[in-house]
Amino acid sequence: MEKQPENNNVGEIFRNGRQAEKAGNFSDACRSYEVGLSFSPEAHPWHYRLGCVLMKSDQPAAAEISFRRALDLAPGTEAYLANLGVCLDRQGRRDDAVRAYRRAIHQGAQSPVAHHNLGAIYAEEGRVTEAISAFESAIALEPDSEGFHNLGLVHFSSNDFVRALHCFEQAINHDSDFAMGYYFAGLCLMKSGVYEEALTRFKHAHSLNNKLMRVPYHVGVCLHKMEKYSGARDNLEQALGSSPEDGRIHYQLALTCDALGLPQEARLHYSQARAARSKGAAF
Repeated sequence: MEKQPENNNVGEIFRNGRQAEKAGNFSDACRSYEVGLSFSPEAHPWHYRLGCVLMKSDQPAAAEISFRRALDLAPGTEAYLANLGVCLDRQGRRDDAVRAYRRAIHQGAQSPVAHHNLGAIYAEEGRVTEAISAFESAIALEPDSEGFHNLGLVHFSSNDFVRALHCFEQAINHDSDFAMGYYFAGLCLMKSGVYEEALTRFKHAHSLNNKLMRVPYHVGVCLHKMEKYSGARDNLEQALGSSPEDGRIHYQLALTCDALGLPQEARLHYSQARAARSKGAAF
């Protein structure tokens, strides 16, 4: 009969697995956890860690088994329930995921994860009031840029630009390099007619992340509204270079060319905007 390892040796096996996991060596981590669990099957934290590694390895079905085993051994553990929810959601089992998140919250969860993920599901389903409540609960537990940003997106989708702007500004306050916070703050200001401030936000967003391809379009719109038509045209043409079949850009560029007294160019862009609409392209 194979001799069982000493407790300190089992601990060493698990520690090796954790080191491998932190280093991104998920295959080695899985092997260590599985060996350790074969000697210490009641060690629920390591069932949980095995589930986490399996999730990182894109094996959600296998991860679910590990998370459920951890929960069998330690029922109601918030982190286990929250990650089970993530696992179920990744498998497309949204209703089961919602139940897992709600169970985590029912346990008096002091982590924002369950609230945050539940809010994301509600937002995707258009359940605005529930999404707002979930994100606000997440922020109350752990205010950060991502939480404020997601809450802002819910308000933005409801055309509540005042509340959305407040959330995006809070996101920026928590992370001054958060490009999407500046970008969506710019959108809120633009939609509220505050074009000068919107320009500032858009330009700062682009300085932080030059892959935000819609920024030149929005800058062009703002400059047009401010009757700075030459600058608007330059930015809209830049935007068109990245998205040549975007009907919205063609239409805005047509309006700007009209304002500049360029009727031929305007007619061309109006025509291309109509063609984009007939093709079902962006407009």
